[in-house]
Amino acid sequence: MKGVICGEESQSYFYFAGPFFYSKPVSGLEAFVSILIDTRAAGERVAGTEAICFDIFDLTAWSQRSQQSEKDVKQFWLNRYQSKRQFQQYVQKAALPKVNARPLMVDTDGVARIELPYQQQEQPAVYLLAASGETGTQEFLPMVFFMPKEFPSETLALYGKYQEQQPAETVEEPKKLVNKPSKEKQLPQTNEVSNNVLLGGLLLALIGGMGLAYQKQKQEEK
Repeated sequence: MKGVICGEESQSYFYFAGPFFYSKPVSGLEAFVSILIDTRAAGERVAGTEAICFDIFDLTAWSQRSQQSEKDVKQFWLNRYQSKRQFQQYVQKAALPKVNARPLMVDTDGVARIELPYQQQEQPAVYLLAASGETGTQEFLPMVFFMPKEFPSETLALYGKYQEQQPAETVEEPKKLVNKPSKEKQLPQTNEVSNNVLLGGLLLALIGGMGLAYQKQKQEEK
């Protein structure tokens, strides 16, 4: 396996692309196929992809165990994507063997080249390519591709796509509630008696008593 490498691994999304090739029969498990990954969009470099890298995983054994068609395998992995971190964790959980020791780096033209084994598990291989290292607003969507049934005589060219990076979700903290004193008039509790009411009652009782005493005195004088 040959290719230009860069220093660090990171997380990735995925996209499924089909190769363009001519083919002829070949025998032997040690045959390698030249792979070209073109990261340009309409022939132009995409800003922020100068240091883009790829991790390549062997998906052959997984595909055999799943017993799904090529279309269903691609759809399955498409449905696994929720976020870069979540997708990387799923790849790790699936225990997919990594084919390249270090991430594969693009050249100054935005093209990455590598030679991959034509067969894995004694059949045409299936590979997952996961991109990383984008520094702009666009991210390269990873690819899943199947080796052709017949050995290709020329380089397989893979063309991926980009999507706008999704902004990180922000969670607003709930506002703290402050208990403010009420401006409404506070009523006394049922077991409390207003001082004003008590004094008023005593005064009325005193006046009433004086009135009764006066009337009694008048009656005695008669």
